[in-house]
Amino acid sequence: GVASKYLPSYLGWRRIIERDGERLTPRQCLAGAIG
Repeated sequence: GVASKYLPSYLGWRRIIERDGERLTPRQCLAGAIG
C-alpha cells in the first residue's frame, strides 16, 4: 500500500531524529533530505 511505499524514508528520518534528538539542526535536516 501507500504506507509501505514510504516506509524506508520514514524509518530513515526516525533514525536521524532518535540519534540526534534535540541537537538536530535545520542544516542536518536539509543534508538528510538531499542525500
